[in-house]
Amino acid sequence: MRVFKLMGVDTVFLTNAAGGLNQDYKVGDVMILKDHINMPGFAGTNPLAGPNDERFGVRFPPMSDAYDRELRRLARAAAADLGYDDFLREGVYCVLGGPAFETIAECRMLQQLGADAVGMSTVHEVLVARHSGLRCFALSLITNRAVMDYESRETANHEEVLETGRRRAQQLQELVSTMVARMESHNNNNNKTC
Repeated sequence: MRVFKLMGVDTVFLTNAAGGLNQDYKVGDVMILKDHINMPGFAGTNPLAGPNDERFGVRFPPMSDAYDRELRRLARAAAADLGYDDFLREGVYCVLGGPAFETIAECRMLQQLGADAVGMSTVHEVLVARHSGLRCFALSLITNRAVMDYESRETANHEEVLETGRRRAQQLQELVSTMVARMESHNNNNNKTC
């Protein structure tokens, strides 16, 4: 992210695969991130720890606007035009350290904390990007449902994650491409560069 900042990038799009905690989510849904919970951060693991480099940002950057509102609106509009409303969601992403999938107790706790999806990436990149003044937009592909029942025989597995990614890849490309084209059109109309 810091290299992007030095290169003049001002907006980043991030994607991830996530487990669905929200019981209304289905495998294959796409969630626009509106906020996150940084569980490793609670234990002191944060990419901004250590001496602050003022070239990138202030010592204590705000995170209340981590995911750009205008880009979220643009995504919802693009998804509606593409007919993707039936699988588009908006919610809170929780990051855990990984590389193991979550336990049932962890999933239940995260759901109680307000997380809609859980994964092992994205948040650290967003922290550094926002510290550097970059606009952030992120999507989670819900690739598996988090196991919440001790009687269930279901388990999270990497093959399911990969297969769901393959099935939604084209639609995700179309959504992001449509957003970028509209951003470029808007910037050209306002004589700005992207």
